[in-house]
Amino acid sequence: MTVITAEHVAIAELVVYILTALATLFVVLRHGFHKQLGWIYLYIFCVIRVVGAVLQILSHNDPSNTNDLEWATILQSVGLSPLLLASLGLLKRICDETTRRVPSSNNNQFMQTFGPSGGLAGKPRNLLQKSNGRVTPQPHHPAHPHPPVIALVLAIIGGTDQASSNVSDHKDGRTETRAAITLFLFIYLALGLLWLITARDLGVMVGAQRRIYFALFLALPPIAVRLLYSLLGDFGHHPKFSVRDGSVSVRLWMATLEEFVVVLLYTIVGIFTPRGTVQVSWPVPGSERPVQGSPRYEPMGYMEAGPQRR
Repeated sequence: MTVITAEHVAIAELVVYILTALATLFVVLRHGFHKQLGWIYLYIFCVIRVVGAVLQILSHNDPSNTNDLEWATILQSVGLSPLLLASLGLLKRICDETTRRVPSSNNNQFMQTFGPSGGLAGKPRNLLQKSNGRVTPQPHHPAHPHPPVIALVLAIIGGTDQASSNVSDHKDGRTETRAAITLFLFIYLALGLLWLITARDLGVMVGAQRRIYFALFLALPPIAVRLLYSLLGDFGHHPKFSVRDGSVSVRLWMATLEEFVVVLLYTIVGIFTPRGTVQVSWPVPGSERPVQGSPRYEPMGYMEAGPQRR
């Protein structure tokens, strides 16, 4: 029986994620370099996995160089942040689009708080609001720390401290890593809650929006398993869940495969989702949400890029 080693997994990741990086780069170029769309984070994730795999292979070929193994372990532990950012970005696209078509914007207001480019975001953005029957830009909001980015920084610092030759840093590193995983857990729960709230807009979603929505539905369980692996590794006491020297088979079945399923799923959706802009179909002040089949209902969604008919 063939024993699966860390080097075998690293070689497989190197091959798979080089090819996937090319596909995600195509998706990013197709949709544009807008972080809130989510796909840019998939490309970043692929780059992280390629670099981590290279370092893992180098550490196997030169065991005396401990820096390669340390950084390979650190990069292995930061996979949750790009996946959560990508998920929030894709969900935010749906929220923004349905909100611009439907005046009832409580859903979008919640998304502004947790989404990749609003509320707790890393960059300010233009918000859209109803004003005198029109959708008009709102003033920029100041940038705030982004929870997934904070968790990412904590994970990197914690991993660095735990790999430090100074034993006194190990305890602080474990605390920082646990804080990062706890924050990832709350972000995941917020993502699931936002997904459930967005379900009320299924009736006004067009095809591209529904594809993204159900892709998120399929991605939530693998992300949950990946998160469980990190929780068991940082809060559990079983050595097989350790990222650094745990069971390679457990990491393969509870982390590596789950990550690839999510990346592949989002990449396929990105390839088949049209690139375009959003149009507002009925800016009626004070009106209620139209229902499908009513005279005011007009699904617009993301239109194919190109000249608009008048």
